[in-house]
Amino acid sequence: MAEQQDGNNLIACRICGQIMVKISRDVCPKCFKKEEELFIKIKSFLKANPGVSVPQVAQNCGCSEEDVWGFIKSGRLDRIGLSKIAHHCELCNSIIYEGVMCDDCQKKLKNQLSSLKNAPYNRR
Repeated sequence: MAEQQDGNNLIACRICGQIMVKISRDVCPKCFKKEEELFIKIKSFLKANPGVSVPQVAQNCGCSEEDVWGFIKSGRLDRIGLSKIAHHCELCNSIIYEGVMCDDCQKKLKNQLSSLKNAPYNRR
């Protein structure tokens, strides 16, 4: 949990909790290095095995499924063109290969937002 103290940029590393000065990241240099090494391992595995599932990635890369999910949700895999990883839609749990929501849920959400945007205001 990152907290600023006394106007300084002191925060706790979001991974290990070590107190540090926040410059540009919310993780300490040691955890950043480990996270980058894991990202490179996952990236290499996905390049060699497109379309695998999150559990398969975690098992083969020696990490947790939450670690893999972190890279999916952050968009890092999408940004390097590795979005083809089988995972569940955040809303309906169907299998998708990119993003965090399936096309159907995205459409439903857009329609709901549009309905709310066009709805008359109820004033009492």
